[in-house]
Amino acid sequence: MKSLILTATLAALSSAGALTWTTAHEQAVEKSTLELAKQLPAQTAIIGRTGLPDTRVAVVVSEDGHLLSPYLRSIDGEDAPYLLYKPDGSRIKLTTIVERPKRFVALLKLEEKDPSLSPVRISEVIDHTVAVPTCSPIASLGEPAGIYVEHLEFPPPEDATIFRLDSIFHGPGSPVLDLSGSLLGFTLKPRASNTPALMISKLIGEIPELDSILSDLSESNLPDLPLTPEISNEEIKELTDSPLRESRERFVQGTHPSPKPCVLIFNEGAQATHSIIGTIVRQDGLILTKASELGPDLRVRYGGKNYPGVLLATDEKTDLALVAIEATGLPFVTWTDKIPQPGTTLAAPILLQEASEDMVSEPTSYTGTFTHLLAEKTPAVQASSQVTSLGLITEQIDSGVTIAAIKPETPAFESGLSPGDIITKLNDAEIKRRPDLTRFLNNRKVGDEITMTVKRGDEEMEFKVSLVSPKIIPPATGIDIKGGIPMIPSVRRGPFPDVLAHTVPINAWDCGSPLFDLKGRALGLNIAAVSATRTLALLPQDVRDALTRLMAETRPF
Repeated sequence: MKSLILTATLAALSSAGALTWTTAHEQAVEKSTLELAKQLPAQTAIIGRTGLPDTRVAVVVSEDGHLLSPYLRSIDGEDAPYLLYKPDGSRIKLTTIVERPKRFVALLKLEEKDPSLSPVRISEVIDHTVAVPTCSPIASLGEPAGIYVEHLEFPPPEDATIFRLDSIFHGPGSPVLDLSGSLLGFTLKPRASNTPALMISKLIGEIPELDSILSDLSESNLPDLPLTPEISNEEIKELTDSPLRESRERFVQGTHPSPKPCVLIFNEGAQATHSIIGTIVRQDGLILTKASELGPDLRVRYGGKNYPGVLLATDEKTDLALVAIEATGLPFVTWTDKIPQPGTTLAAPILLQEASEDMVSEPTSYTGTFTHLLAEKTPAVQASSQVTSLGLITEQIDSGVTIAAIKPETPAFESGLSPGDIITKLNDAEIKRRPDLTRFLNNRKVGDEITMTVKRGDEEMEFKVSLVSPKIIPPATGIDIKGGIPMIPSVRRGPFPDVLAHTVPINAWDCGSPLFDLKGRALGLNIAAVSATRTLALLPQDVRDALTRLMAETRPF
């Protein structure tokens, strides 16, 4: 009954205009995100920590090169430097001023001032629409921070030190900005349906070192946007989505072509999540979707009706599949080849209503912003020539660091080393723990020849080994699952041709959908869900080329 009362209350507020999201509101948001995208390269940095594959976004907070960063637990709990990744893949060691693991932040400093960086302003929470800078869990060379526009779940009380974002997409320690680019606070550990964030004023009170570093609170020049309505504590308990977010999603849904040129594809008798979205490319029933997510016994749902689906062909290069149904007069997608500016608002239709027992389309669209064009062969920052590997898998045991396995086709494999050998020295550096190993490798380059001293039984032996690039493999989910999984990523997340990288948050089963701008133009096809706010979309020309190859492999349908 409570949920019915809340629904009626919110519907009344919406009909009264309190929660109406308009074209003017959306244009104001996009104007802000376009400007933010220009500012962020100078005000943010992609950071990591020695020995860890994860990369996160930190913000510059002083002219002297101080950064407020997500706290990253060091390898094996040992001391290890934070690293700033430059666009060319080179890395700069950062000095750790203070870490606050319980607040998920760290205060860091560049050893030398970088004139290309400038500090953010700081402000109080005034507006209920904010922005969170985000990056891929494992960034590629030169990747900028993306922007995800968030909404507050409900208005914070006047004396609050915490505000709550309406999603669980962001890892702890993520900076939260208002739409003018002022720093408001940092996220804490996500909860079941929201993410609390600690206000910057509270953080300053808890970290004395910040008091003399951060500028005074400033007033932000914010666009005039709707605010989340005041609701009671009882109504808050019933919330599943911010009323503000729901209002914006309804608006964005109305910007898509109508009827939408997409369908839901699923496997007969399978779970609801074993489905995928398809994009209609011809009015006589030809549909493109993500090949690696398909199964047998295809059914295609469109317009409230289920059709048997026929898999005609697949394209390995793009991971696209051509599916056909017996239908005519279907709305088909029209593409635009215009590459958007970074910060442009984009949206993808979501067709699966997860709570229903049968497959039902729901009028929902998720929004995000365009980040950049990601080139096909751009290496990850950890795979650049500045990061080195011995070509070994090591384990920590009481007596030291032992070789657990040796990777084939590496200098170490040819050197005579053997699993079970205990590494005691690299050149003249003593190796007692794995952090000793990572610190040594951090200061070397690919191709360097080093002398490795190992203990084999009672005998000490030396081997010459040339360093190689590591093969960094993302976690199976592409995200840190310790705090819960906010989304389900695609099994295949690459390689692809050049793709549009954007922050529309979709699950694996939402891939295959068209990617729209706010004029209803399709400028890509979503091909991989990488992480909570990281999605890749194929360019229209690559989609057309794939369709040509697919049509050549099968008969016309």
